[in-house]
Amino acid sequence: MPIDQSEAIILRTQNFAEQDKLVVFFSREKGLVRGIAKGARKFNNRFGSSLEPFSVVRIFYYEKERQDLVTISNCDLLESAFELLNDLKVSYAFSYIAELTEKFSPYRAGEELLYRLLLTIIQSARAGQKIEYLTRYFEYWFLKINGILPDFRTCQKCHQKIKQTVWLEPQKDGVLCQRCVSDKKFAISPWLLQAIDWMKKNPPAAEPGVELKPEDWKYLGRVFQSIIIFHLEDRPKTLNYLDF
Repeated sequence: MPIDQSEAIILRTQNFAEQDKLVVFFSREKGLVRGIAKGARKFNNRFGSSLEPFSVVRIFYYEKERQDLVTISNCDLLESAFELLNDLKVSYAFSYIAELTEKFSPYRAGEELLYRLLLTIIQSARAGQKIEYLTRYFEYWFLKINGILPDFRTCQKCHQKIKQTVWLEPQKDGVLCQRCVSDKKFAISPWLLQAIDWMKKNPPAAEPGVELKPEDWKYLGRVFQSIIIFHLEDRPKTLNYLDF
């Protein structure tokens, strides 16, 4: 059986059988893949720390016909996130990012943009960018990549351009202006719209070009998360651990 290889990001692992691990990884070429790392729980196994969550790796594996799980034969560590995950807040945020990626992504469907987003989030966190901002940045681009990000500057009903406060409409497909809105549950202020515009135009490592209070960033997260939950038809379990 020919061995395939890919640059990939480890999303999560769990114990499997007596000595193995189930590994969920996101491949640059093939997107979401699940596989078994044989002997990964043995002492002094050949994988070392390469299977830690959010490690960037060169992964080697082979496939069998009519089997969803690949068999992982080896894994070379390219970049480690071990020190980052020692911070509990970062660890929770990365677990949330991993859960969204796994739940939304079709199996073995390559998505270069999402891979690059995951990679830049890891690298920006390592460079010292605040995890609160990176989480909002990921949510914004995750929604955009999946085609479910509303146009926050155009009223869904009257199609007029908006510069003032808008409200997320109940179906989460767009926003409504002051004249068209009836349900004012999720108001999005002009300064939050500026933050959204900033994320659209700048890389995650750049310092935010708007000054928002922590509660404003948290509120923006509630807006993004309401869209995610509506389309996912489920609440991500890892959201229970985020307090920002």
